[in-house]
Amino acid sequence: MDQVQAKQVPPGQRYIPRFIIYAEFGIPKVDIGKYKLKVEGLVERRLELNYEDLKKLVDLEYVSDFHCVTGWSVADVRWRGVSLRKIMDMAGVKNDARWLFTISLDGYTTTISIEDARDPRAMIVIEINGKPLTIEQGFPARIFIPHLYGWKGAKWIERLVFIDHYVDGYWEERGYHERGNVWEEERFKGSSGRHLRRRVAGFT
Repeated sequence: MDQVQAKQVPPGQRYIPRFIIYAEFGIPKVDIGKYKLKVEGLVERRLELNYEDLKKLVDLEYVSDFHCVTGWSVADVRWRGVSLRKIMDMAGVKNDARWLFTISLDGYTTTISIEDARDPRAMIVIEINGKPLTIEQGFPARIFIPHLYGWKGAKWIERLVFIDHYVDGYWEERGYHERGNVWEEERFKGSSGRHLRRRVAGFT
């Protein structure tokens, strides 16, 4: 298993001892017996993975800091789960896929570039610091990509939809950056680093 640790503080961040819990739409009720992670869109094979499936697929564990776009960070968090690359390979994501649009059980959405989704550290998390996710932390599964701000790491993840065009998610509609790279301080649209101008009104 890899160990990845931040060597410096990203611009505009400060470290705090523990996570601040956000739930924009409230914490959803989860029926784990009915839970499925669905993978669809531009794929060769649509997938439906239950919680037991995800536990059997675990292949990635490392230590990395978590960074919130509001300016706080938590150091040395241990993450364990399934690499997004593995999920993408299982589904056979097509070459024309450019973005991953994610949908959570509570209705939260966000968009991740295909390059970031393919990062070897990008993960569907099922454990934090050696314990299963709590409901507040996104049980049964959440996304984590170390170099992106936390709003890209959707909790209570339910659907992964691969698409060929950019679509705003919840916070992107409200001015947050299309990509959200921590080290380039991509907090808002038009901020430093790569950004896109293409917008789509909705997604179905």
